[in-house]
Amino acid sequence: MSVTGTKVGRLDIRLVRGDTQRVGGRWRKQNLTTGETTPVDLSAWKGTLELRSPDGREIWYTQACATMTTDGYAVCDIPADAFEDDKWDVRRSGQWKVFVRNTLTGERRTIGWGYWTLSD
Repeated sequence: MSVTGTKVGRLDIRLVRGDTQRVGGRWRKQNLTTGETTPVDLSAWKGTLELRSPDGREIWYTQACATMTTDGYAVCDIPADAFEDDKWDVRRSGQWKVFVRNTLTGERRTIGWGYWTLSD
């Protein structure tokens, strides 16, 4: 049985200082023989959100995903006070990524990515 993952499409997001926000992704697999798409059970996986610099070289913020579902979702909650520090006055945009890691095998997959902008 052939199974492959689908392309992870880019999603650009706007984050607002002082607001609680949720960022995440979903992983589904498509069976190449039948064409059926099924979600991957992520309940035993760990997810992480990274906010990176515009060139992607520096990691400016990380947050563990508190919600990992059986239907393929990894959702990370960003607290309202996450961007209160003065350093965020100049960190206004960059790249973001949500990846998941299997705690048993160490397998790692990116399930969401794009560019972010921070506004007041």
